[in-house]
Amino acid sequence: MARIDDYKEAFRLAGIELQKRDPAALARVAGAEFCGEKGLVVPFLGAGYRVEIHPETKIEKVGSDEEVALPDKVLIAHYLLGASERKSSGELITFRQVPDGHFYFDAFQRRARDPFVNFFGDTGALFVQCAEMMGGVPVQNGDYGMEFGVFPRIKIQLVLWSGDEEFPPEATILFDESIQWLLPAEDIAVMSGGLVYRLIGLGRKIKGA
Repeated sequence: MARIDDYKEAFRLAGIELQKRDPAALARVAGAEFCGEKGLVVPFLGAGYRVEIHPETKIEKVGSDEEVALPDKVLIAHYLLGASERKSSGELITFRQVPDGHFYFDAFQRRARDPFVNFFGDTGALFVQCAEMMGGVPVQNGDYGMEFGVFPRIKIQLVLWSGDEEFPPEATILFDESIQWLLPAEDIAVMSGGLVYRLIGLGRKIKGA
């Protein structure tokens, strides 16, 4: 798992690269809103994030004074750097099928898939409720399948199969194959984990209400 210093360095390097790009062109290919001198606004997990590129790279959540977590800043910056107008193919792949995904597969399972199935495995209806609160839409996959538009060009499907007396609950996480040209495997793992933990946080609030 990356340390805080690793995230700081990754964001610093991404900021240097962003400052070489035209904000209007970035906004166009990333599906973001170009705001002139104010930079651009990138939709990320249902919220808007204002990205200022010059004179230095800053990322703030629109309408909030809350500090944006460093992993999210890195994800947003890397998404902008990797974004293209390549359209989704509709073909779904697993994390193992992402280039270099096998190197990060164990970390991906621990960070995203395992927490997802451990928390929601016996409460599929709660998963759907939390997913809908985050803008997820149902898909015909598994017993409970929901799709999330994490970024304008990136969608993730979380799929859950309920357990029974013979088999425990099972889950998988799927991506449009175009993701392999937009983000590296490590970022995909971080993004998936961030989505899962946001859902878990909502689930805990609902359970405690």
